[in-house]
Amino acid sequence: MKPVELNHEVYGSPGAPPVMLVHSLGTALGLWDRLATDLVERHRVVRLDLRGHGWSPAPHGPYTVDDLADDVLGLADRLHLDRFALVGLSIGGAVGQTIAVREPQRLTALVAGCTGPKLGDPADWRDRAARVRAEGTTWLVESAIGRWFTPTFAARHPDEVDRIVRMLLTTPPEGYAASCEAVAAFDLTDRLGDVTAPTRVIAGTHDPVAPPDLGQRMADGIPDADLVVVDAGHLANVGQPERFNTAVLEHLEAHR
Repeated sequence: MKPVELNHEVYGSPGAPPVMLVHSLGTALGLWDRLATDLVERHRVVRLDLRGHGWSPAPHGPYTVDDLADDVLGLADRLHLDRFALVGLSIGGAVGQTIAVREPQRLTALVAGCTGPKLGDPADWRDRAARVRAEGTTWLVESAIGRWFTPTFAARHPDEVDRIVRMLLTTPPEGYAASCEAVAAFDLTDRLGDVTAPTRVIAGTHDPVAPPDLGQRMADGIPDADLVVVDAGHLANVGQPERFNTAVLEHLEAHR
């Protein structure tokens, strides 16, 4: 599929080490508000909307994770970023793994958050894609809240939950559905050993999509990778921003 030009925002000094932030399924670049703020003093921060999300184009699918990776690499090329770090969450972590395997010379470091080399049952993703095309994304809200946040977080931070849910409700149904099909076809289980970028895996204790045991298998499969587990649901960067951001900053500082 032809690459698309991604909506994006750039912050920080042009001479600082670049880092690209790639969000999860059904969200957008606003997912990274806290992390972008923490990174900007010492990094050139690029946060983006994946195709089918936010203000990026939403061509008719299906998509593949390779398509999404091509879009991100195309953006890096337009910004003249020969090498960069990448922080990806969920499908964003799948994009990061794909770039790490396909274009290892491009990555200075990888943070793979709340993800794995394969995510869930392909049939479940395809079923979700079909229903979203038929009904939109509203029916996803209740289950998404349950996956994304712990009950305690949701009760204590309703405004933040509402902010993230608005991203889901404004995601184009075709973009969401086609991205589900990308996740259904994604499987790098046998390629983890090819990842050479310094890698940190972050997992949420209460994440039903990419639980800590999956994170551990991923870290074990990537040479010299490590695992950080935080007390959160699938959106660990929202549920535990200080712990998540510290883990990211430590890893990027160690591999500038």
